[in-house]
Amino acid sequence: MDFNAILTPLVAFFSDGIGKIIFDVLQAIYGFRYPSNADAAYPIEIPK
Repeated sequence: MDFNAILTPLVAFFSDGIGKIIFDVLQAIYGFRYPSNADAAYPIEIPK
């Protein structure tokens, strides 16, 4: 199965025109529904 043959038209569709608008709307909905509310990573001292 050639994934490149499947993904190339899909990427081209979502790169410009109505596909880009659809992608931006879906990305905004995803960001609203699943916000990144995790704290930033920080180093933890490992006990010896």
